[in-house]
Amino acid sequence: MRSILEAPAPIEKPISRAPAGRTPLLAFVGDADTERSLRDCCEHLGIADATITRGGIAQAIDALSTQRSPELLIVDISGVALPVSDINNLAEVCEPGVIVIAIGDRNEVGLYRDLMHSGVSDYIVKPLTAQLLASALQGHRGTGWSGAIQRKLATCVAVVGARGGVGATTLSVNLAWYLAERQNRRVALIDLDLHNGECTLALNIKPTPGLREALVNPARIDNILLERVMAPVGQRLFVLSAEEPLRDSIEFSAEAVETLIGVLRQQFHYVVLDVPRNPGAAYLRALELADFRIIVVDQTLRSARDAVRLRSALGEAGGKHHTLFVLNREGEGGRHAITLDEMQRILDLRPKAVIPFHPAWFAAALGSGEILAAARRGKFSDVIAGLALELSGRAPQPRRWWQRAR
Repeated sequence: MRSILEAPAPIEKPISRAPAGRTPLLAFVGDADTERSLRDCCEHLGIADATITRGGIAQAIDALSTQRSPELLIVDISGVALPVSDINNLAEVCEPGVIVIAIGDRNEVGLYRDLMHSGVSDYIVKPLTAQLLASALQGHRGTGWSGAIQRKLATCVAVVGARGGVGATTLSVNLAWYLAERQNRRVALIDLDLHNGECTLALNIKPTPGLREALVNPARIDNILLERVMAPVGQRLFVLSAEEPLRDSIEFSAEAVETLIGVLRQQFHYVVLDVPRNPGAAYLRALELADFRIIVVDQTLRSARDAVRLRSALGEAGGKHHTLFVLNREGEGGRHAITLDEMQRILDLRPKAVIPFHPAWFAAALGSGEILAAARRGKFSDVIAGLALELSGRAPQPRRWWQRAR
C-alpha cells in the first residue's frame, strides 16, 4: 500500500483556488525539528510556494496585521499561556476563508475542544513527523472546513442617501478609507452607480470597465477577475467604480449583485457599497444583503420622510441587520430646517452621527483625492471614527513608524 507521502495531490485543489496575491501555505514554527518535518512534508506533497518562518502565534499576528493572509496557516502555540485568547486575536487579523492548523506541546482534550470552538481546523501535538503533518493537510483537500474562521465573512456595509445630494458617496469613500488605513482592514469599495463613477472622482483615480462586465455577466465573477479589475488605493483599499456612457442602458439583476457581494465577502474584511437612490430590485438587494445600512439624511422634511420609507421597505430582518442614520450638513437649511428633536420623532430614533455643514471642506476635497477622514482631529474625522467603531468594535490601530510615509 502506498504511503500518504507518495500521493502528491492532497492540497493541490485548495492551492488552485487561492486568490491572486495570497500565499498557499504560511507557517510559524517554534523549533528546528518542527520546521524540518514541515519542510519534508511540503517537499513530498509538491508544495513549492510554502513559506515557513521561525516564530510563534505572536509573530503570526504581527505579520498578518500588515500582509495578506495565506490560504492555509500553521501556527505554533507551544508555551503560550492563553492559547485560545491568542487564536481569537489571530482571527481578527486573518482574512476570511483562512484554514488554521495549530501545533503545540499540550495533549489536553479541553484545549483541543476550545481551539476547535474558536475556529481552528486541527490541533497537532508535538513531536511532529512529516507523515502526521501530511495526514492533517490531506483532510482539507476540497472538502471545506466548518471552523469559525472559515465561516467568517466580510462585514457588508451599504451607504445610501435618503435623497440625492446628501453626501452618501463622500461618507462611503471616507469610511472605506478609514477602515483600510486606520484599522488595517482589507476593504472593497463598490460604487453601484455605473454611469457617474462618483467614488473614483472622490479618490482621484480612473474608473475601470470591470464592474459592468461583472454585473452584466455574473457567471464570470471570480477572484481572478476581481483582482484584475479592482483599482488599488494604497495597500488595503480596492475600488470597483465605473463611468459608463450616459446613452448606454445597463441592466443587471439582483442575483448578479448577490454573486458579486458573495465573492467579495470571502476575500475582504469589509465590503462597502455606495448604493444609488434607486428603487430597482438590484439596488434593494444590495441593501438587503448588508449587515449595516447607513442612511444619510439632511435636515429637510423630504429627506426625513424618504428615510422612513426606505427603512420601512428594508425592514430589520429579525435584528440580523442594523440600520443607522447619519445627519449630514447640519445647519445648512437655516430657519427652514427641521430640528434634531423633530428628526428624532419622525425617524423614531436619534441619528447615530451628526456632520456639521462646512462647504469649504468638501469643495477643497472634491476631485483632488483628498480624504477628509485622514485628519487626525476634526468633527468629520471624529464622525467617521465613531462609525468605524460602531461597525467593528475596534479602536484605530496605532500606525508603525515605517507606515507613516505612505
